[in-house]
Amino acid sequence: MADNGNTALTLHWPELMNEEGFGLLWFASWIVDEDEGGEGEWFYSGRGGETQIAPIPAEAIGVRIRRWPSEGLEAEYVDVLLADGPGEVWAEQLDFDRKQPFARIPADPKSAVRGIDE
Repeated sequence: MADNGNTALTLHWPELMNEEGFGLLWFASWIVDEDEGGEGEWFYSGRGGETQIAPIPAEAIGVRIRRWPSEGLEAEYVDVLLADGPGEVWAEQLDFDRKQPFARIPADPKSAVRGIDE
């Protein structure tokens, strides 16, 4: 059971097209590490067009949702923390452009590289 009292998470996977005109690939795994955002087991891999009810493991603190807008590039991802209280997630409404809680790059990448704009 998640800290928010939920025992399951309902995920709505939209059926969208990627840049190549094929079904967008979605992937979901549980976040189990509060400090580093480490992942546990994955529980969804598919092209969308379905709703899933996923039992929440005791160790889960969130869910990481990935999508591949282009088959040949790296995935985009969003971390949805369970303490925020979601009982349902609509993957199509998530903001894949914002900095994520466990991102390993700084909000301003130039600040991490010496010599840029010095």
